[in-house]
Amino acid sequence: MQANNSIMEAPPKVGQEIQRLRLLNNLTLEQLASKSGVSKSILSQIERDRSNPTLATIWRITKALESQLEDVLAVKEGTKCFEKLSQNATPEVTSEDSQFRLRILGILSTVASVQWYEFTAEPGAELVSEAHGNGSIENVTLCKGNLCVIVGDETQSICTGETLRFRTDVPHRLKNEGEVVAHGFMVNLL
Repeated sequence: MQANNSIMEAPPKVGQEIQRLRLLNNLTLEQLASKSGVSKSILSQIERDRSNPTLATIWRITKALESQLEDVLAVKEGTKCFEKLSQNATPEVTSEDSQFRLRILGILSTVASVQWYEFTAEPGAELVSEAHGNGSIENVTLCKGNLCVIVGDETQSICTGETLRFRTDVPHRLKNEGEVVAHGFMVNLL
């Protein structure tokens, strides 16, 4: 991703929503830390929007809060006719190693059936996913680079310009085994 000369906006804040959900569940920071496996100090930083948590961290927190990941990351819908987000304001999550980045392009109202992302993966980056549910399908279109997709015990490689569709009702991984940054789009049909 290239930076332009305009003032860059900060990424969306998730801290307030995590704090709201924690208080709704009558949990202290210490109790949420115990349930999520995320330290109390990190939780405090996240709630104050002083930390940019990874996808894995947000996932652990939302599981502990018995909430949906998408609900925490979603931009709340308003009454506006248009919602225009700059590149830096589009919600983004990262893999645990921060090398596989997903920009969330879809909207909350469709998240139960369709999830839509733009992604970049540094060389060696890996995105590990749990099963998405019976009948779920993932579609990956690669605009640049090479990816290796591992579904269960099967492996398939794709390169620039190719699209791969695969079942996601089992654990699966996407890995950039190439020497350049991979870039593409992912659509999950649930």
